[in-house]
Amino acid sequence: MADEQRWDIKKVLETSDTCSHLSRLLLDKDWAEKFVIPVLLDGAAAALQEGVQVQVWDIDTKSPLSIVFMYRHSAKMYVFTKTWTKEFVNRRELKKGDQIGLRWDQNNQRFDFSVLKN
Repeated sequence: MADEQRWDIKKVLETSDTCSHLSRLLLDKDWAEKFVIPVLLDGAAAALQEGVQVQVWDIDTKSPLSIVFMYRHSAKMYVFTKTWTKEFVNRRELKKGDQIGLRWDQNNQRFDFSVLKN
């Protein structure tokens, strides 16, 4: 687990974030608009409908991962999806109540991910 470094996004996981049939991490609108959209799209939100491939570095396991960030218009929510359940929930054995952290790594053009508390 990572030490208490600065994390742009700290989220305590809900049941819906760890449920295999939903396969997505729900992001608060403010977090998405402040910390994700500007670095991924340079403000070009149109690409969000199809989804944007995002590179992620799991700093705890030193593993490169890939995930899709998108806006689900029907539900009006921002999510990380596609490989969320397989690459994050299952591989790291995440469950409701665990706290994760995400931050943008400008030098490597990817997000850092860590399990902060479990």
